[in-house]
Amino acid sequence: MNRVRIYHRAQQVLPDAIQTVGLRGLAMSTGQLRHLLFGLLLGDESRGAVMLELARQAVDAIQQQGLAYFDGATRSRGVLSGDAPTHYEAWQHLSPDAERGRVAGCGEWMDAAHDGLAPGRWHRLETAWRERVYLTHEIGRNAWLAVLPTARLVVYGWRDRG
Repeated sequence: MNRVRIYHRAQQVLPDAIQTVGLRGLAMSTGQLRHLLFGLLLGDESRGAVMLELARQAVDAIQQQGLAYFDGATRSRGVLSGDAPTHYEAWQHLSPDAERGRVAGCGEWMDAAHDGLAPGRWHRLETAWRERVYLTHEIGRNAWLAVLPTARLVVYGWRDRG
């Protein structure tokens, strides 16, 4: 699969405020990748994660504005399948102090992100989760979007059951 095409399709689930510069990694099967690209996987369990590199200007803005950076960032810039864009809940800021180093409510989804990632990448992702993370959940779907500014990562993860 063409990484550029995957990257451009993955950007469609992001709100406009989340600016990225490239694809960092995938954690999914070929069938799940087809679902991401073409919206063709129906009826089966689908789970995975896509990691994108957060643009430097977005990192700087998030560091200055914190959670306020995400105000109004609750609608995707495009659609993957169907007629409507993706809608997200209000963003949350999770910190090690509040969560004691664990990501509340995302254990199952973190398992999906763990699948298929090289150990070094997983360690970096796990470390960034402990430092600072901004998180939202997709409305009507078992999916989430996380921004980890210290690692310059955006992670979109999902787990659908048919």
